[in-house]
Amino acid sequence: MKKKSYFRPAVDAMKGYTPGKQIRGRKVIKLNTNENPYPASPNVQKVLQNINMDDLRRYPQPMGDDVRDTIAKLFGFDRDNIILGNGSDDILTIAIRCFAGEGDSIAVVEPTYSLYKVLSEIQGAKTISIPLEEGFSLPQNLAQKVSTAKLLLIPRPNAPTGNVFPMAEMRELCETFAGVVLIDEAYADFADDNCVELAKEYSNVIVSRTLSKSYSLAGIRFGFAMASKDIIAGMLKVKDSYNVNFLTQKVADAALKDQDYLAEITAKVCATRKWLTSRLTELGFEVLASQTNFLFTAPPDNNGEGYYNYLRENDYLTRYFPGEVTGRFVRISIGTQEEMQSLFELTELRFK
Repeated sequence: MKKKSYFRPAVDAMKGYTPGKQIRGRKVIKLNTNENPYPASPNVQKVLQNINMDDLRRYPQPMGDDVRDTIAKLFGFDRDNIILGNGSDDILTIAIRCFAGEGDSIAVVEPTYSLYKVLSEIQGAKTISIPLEEGFSLPQNLAQKVSTAKLLLIPRPNAPTGNVFPMAEMRELCETFAGVVLIDEAYADFADDNCVELAKEYSNVIVSRTLSKSYSLAGIRFGFAMASKDIIAGMLKVKDSYNVNFLTQKVADAALKDQDYLAEITAKVCATRKWLTSRLTELGFEVLASQTNFLFTAPPDNNGEGYYNYLRENDYLTRYFPGEVTGRFVRISIGTQEEMQSLFELTELRFK
């Protein structure tokens, strides 16, 4: 009997690639993992330059209270409404371990972040997958369709499509779903609005965030979640004792306190996103309305795999999602304006 694998298949675009590597002597433009093209806040460098080496021999704060206080002040919560994670993936793991036992059901929409199903399988839970409707919109009566699930995982903005679900529909979902709703807001800082207030209004709602995208800190692995004090208390019982290390806590705290810099770099990313959307549309591409730091776009010939391979052959790494619904599209992370200009010029050579 073939042994079942719980791990995600290797990402094609990353085969033979390591950070900083050049292919055939040319620079690789890495646009496949939605990293921020700009450096983190200058406050981060100051913190790292002034680390007390003696602190490294001691265990970090197990709850990360200093950072929790910063997050609480920033979003209008109390410390007890916050939990920290080793990236938002850790938050997802904690929530699934906490709210869905073996044999229970976890609900997701499709297409969505692939890790949801992986974590569900590891937990021994069943996954209820509901396809998104035309335009990658939420299905009507979603709460009823997944009523047997204990936990609903829903990203907003959605990945890999980049669109947001209307706030009114999110509110209705939170009101009518009987289980716990985890709203994954990994890309919320690039969007026009967010669901933080829903975590204050509804006792069954968790909103998770990460510093990997908008704060340019994918390398430190820091995420957090906001929810009712009862939900957070339950999640704290499940997390590892020291799941966020000392350096990560210090760096995260410094970055979160520099909201002016966050606004500056997210505005730059959004401006470049708007520019690339316009230019690709002029070439005949279908570009979904994105509120993230990436575009989900279909070339004029609807051959997503062909466009993906063309870019890869020319040293641009993007993401391709095979499938009947997603196979027309390629996901392109927003890089610097110069990187997007060169990508567009390359694209023009193929489709103009």
